Amino acid sequence: MTKQPTETSEIEQSVDKSIKAGQEAMEKTSKTVAKAAREAAQANGWTETADKQAATLTALQGPLVEATSQAFGRYVEGMAELNQEMTRFVAQRLRYDAEFGHALAGCGSFVQAAEMQQEWMKKAADDYMAEAKRLGEIGQKLVSDVARTPAA
Repeated sequence: MTKQPTETSEIEQSVDKSIKAGQEAMEKTSKTVAKAAREAAQANGWTETADKQAATLTALQGPLVEATSQAFGRYVEGMAELNQEMTRFVAQRLRYDAEFGHALAGCGSFVQAAEMQQEWMKKAADDYMAEAKRLGEIGQKLVSDVARTPAA
């Protein structure tokens, strides 16, 4: 029977050691969890700050994107107008040149042909000057429209 208390004592000591080791492990784990929680909270704070900065940037970019979109839309419209005008002019000149060629072919004398060619040259020069002016006005309007796009 004397051995029994010793065995119990050894078991109790072993249990006590296990309990103590478990308590130390729990404390260590608690400290690790607390440290991780602090780091997570800190990281979360940084994330919140980054989210706020991103939201602010997005809020500022919204009007900028809208203004850029409007300016680009006006640019495209202006370029379409320029294209339309050039197409109109080329078609008009081709018609006139075809009429001139037909009239020149039916001309009865060299003098008459020279006079017709002079008229054709003068008309062509006048038409090209007028078209350059029109294209300049359209281009100027395009630049003004794009520049007048509301700023962000």
